[in-house]
Amino acid sequence: RHRGDNTTRGRSLETARETMSVAMNVMHTAKITARVSATRARSSAPARAPIAKRAASTTTRVYSPPNGSIDFGSVDEISGSVDADQDLRAAMVERDTAETLRRTIAAMGGAPVQDPAAFISTPEQRLQTSILFGSCAALCARGVVGVHENILASGGGDDPLAYASLLAAAVGAWWLSDLGTGIFHWSVDNYGSKQTPVMGDVIDAFQGHHKYPWTITKRQFANNTHTTCPATSCVTIPLLLTPDLGPNACVFMGVFCSMVVLSQQFHAWSHAKKSELPALVIAAQDAGLVISRKAHGQHHKPPFEGRYCIVSGWWNDALDGSGVLKRAERFIYDTTGVAARCWTEATFNVQEEAPEGWGNDIIR
Repeated sequence: RHRGDNTTRGRSLETARETMSVAMNVMHTAKITARVSATRARSSAPARAPIAKRAASTTTRVYSPPNGSIDFGSVDEISGSVDADQDLRAAMVERDTAETLRRTIAAMGGAPVQDPAAFISTPEQRLQTSILFGSCAALCARGVVGVHENILASGGGDDPLAYASLLAAAVGAWWLSDLGTGIFHWSVDNYGSKQTPVMGDVIDAFQGHHKYPWTITKRQFANNTHTTCPATSCVTIPLLLTPDLGPNACVFMGVFCSMVVLSQQFHAWSHAKKSELPALVIAAQDAGLVISRKAHGQHHKPPFEGRYCIVSGWWNDALDGSGVLKRAERFIYDTTGVAARCWTEATFNVQEEAPEGWGNDIIR
């Protein structure tokens, strides 16, 4: 009899557990169904714009909402109903991506440097730029001497084509350096942070430049260009020590590396008013030899996508029109889960002009 009672109680407990489990599953499924229905209702309602196009009420906008993977936890265990709903999936990924990027951008750039003395070139900065431009000039001189020696070795006759090839190498270096700065600018604008090894300060400075573009126009030459000199010197100096480097290669690398560093000065000129620039610089901008204020100004519109090239700007139409950078951004996201910062439009105050009278007694 006691055994029968125990058996009956065991069955009752087992039945109660099964009933409770079914009830919990029903409640969980109902919650998921309600979320899916709400999302579908929002997406089908004509009175509301899509998430990617809502403007005034939000501070962040995702331009190309990715449909990548997302961890739904226990939700996926229920017959995959949520996983099959791409509208909800895209909306959740978009919201999470936008919020993450908004926080990242807000934390970058910091406050502008207010001490005018920090914009003056230091002896160390002048030394860094002198080493870099000295090595670039030495590479170009080595190329010219190499051509002259080749002419003498071949009998000493005039060979205009030999010198023309040096000119072609220099023009090619100027042309391709614009592409190089565009790809570099795109990378630091969209990826990494102040904590990124080696490049952290450069990445953070580019984000600060979007918020306070006036600061670049106040820096003295070496103060503005020195940041890329050490890394570029690690290319030019070993090239100088390479014994079998041909004349054309010497000239190409000398001009290319100098243009990469000078691009920061071209960049600064593109933010200055024409009344503040020398006539020669204005003529170079008008001729398309260096980036102009009008050409670069298009980049400084949120979300700061496109128009990344800052030597001459020649490659901007090709890069933007081909969509190659957008495809690269999508590939990086699909591969790593890291979204480009230009996928959002984060709102912040932009200080275009320096405070009135700022640095007048210090910076010349």
